[in-house]
Amino acid sequence: MYKQDYGKYLNKGSVSPKDKTKKIFKEIWKWTKITLMIFLLMSMLWGCVQMFMSSYTVSQVTDMTGNKVYSPGVSFEIVIRSLDDQGYKTHWFGVSGSDIVEYDYLQISNWGEAFTIGKSPYYGFFVYPIAFVLVGFIRLFSGTNAAGIMDASKSSYGIAALFAILLTAFLSRGIVLAFTWKSQKNQERMQAVSAKQAEIQAKYAGKKDPASKQKQQMETMELYKREGISPFSAIIASFASMPFLFAMYAVVRSTHALKVAQVGSIKLIEQPWQQVLAGHWTYFALLVVYLPLQICTMLLPLLLQLRKQRGQLLSAQQKKSRRRQFIMQGVFAVVFIFIVATVASGVAVYWIFSSSWQIGQTLAFHFAREIKAKQIKAKKAKTRKIATKQKDSAKVKD
Repeated sequence: MYKQDYGKYLNKGSVSPKDKTKKIFKEIWKWTKITLMIFLLMSMLWGCVQMFMSSYTVSQVTDMTGNKVYSPGVSFEIVIRSLDDQGYKTHWFGVSGSDIVEYDYLQISNWGEAFTIGKSPYYGFFVYPIAFVLVGFIRLFSGTNAAGIMDASKSSYGIAALFAILLTAFLSRGIVLAFTWKSQKNQERMQAVSAKQAEIQAKYAGKKDPASKQKQQMETMELYKREGISPFSAIIASFASMPFLFAMYAVVRSTHALKVAQVGSIKLIEQPWQQVLAGHWTYFALLVVYLPLQICTMLLPLLLQLRKQRGQLLSAQQKKSRRRQFIMQGVFAVVFIFIVATVASGVAVYWIFSSSWQIGQTLAFHFAREIKAKQIKAKKAKTRKIATKQKDSAKVKD
């Protein structure tokens, strides 16, 4: 005798304890990301403002030997005492005109001082931890002398600093990826959504009445919902790596272990374009390496989308949107070249490694999506084949 299970109808609309717990954790994670995003943006803005304040700027002055050096006395210097014994001093002498000037070190030597001397969460939560990790890697790779002190004059010191920046770049990008995993997975889908969004905008172009604006907003939100994409997640993915980038800018300028580092003839504290103008053409190599990497980082998602849409008929609005995206990304790439040319070489090296990571990450997600799509397609084809065989068997029996 057949028994009808009415439980599923009686319990319709109720939420199981497991689903309820999952929903609570999802909501907690959502607000955690929002809080972290606000904290990141506020810290980054705070740190950017500090960089241009007189108490925090790193100036170039002339020392007793007549060499131009980046003064740790005019502002401050990060010296990890437990790791970087070579940089521990209380004062140094320089030349200002015809006068000999004594500069006091305003040192940040531990995490607590990063908050008190740095006077912001930016130096406490970003700058000092990155400096600590970098100095630790340099000490690990370069080793120490007989006295247990790092020696910046060793040929291996510059290479150690290079590998330290490489690992730090990958570590910071890994942290960012952990918080933006879903957005990075949907990167290509976001490109496709942008084209569809352009069609919605064209549909309501010239309509200024409140009803039309409301309909446009509703259609846009429905598009994001249908595609399973969160606009907020996309914003997080765009800005999440910026605090680490600005922190690296502050780290290279103020951390003693990096200020004395030199890779071949390239000093990590010097600005590439300034050195090129001075006739040191080796620094031009940084720009030559960085330019194609940055262009590839910017345009690769669009090129992969173009490859995916090959053979598809696109509307005029979709083509226009794609052209606009190419132009915008090209402009951004050029702007970044000017920025990299005027920052410390150590930051340029960090950007080179960071761009390499981004290219690899974009390709990895793209091919992972393609493999998954092929697997789903093959599974559906197999299911259809089995269903067809079953139908044919049933017909033969009849």
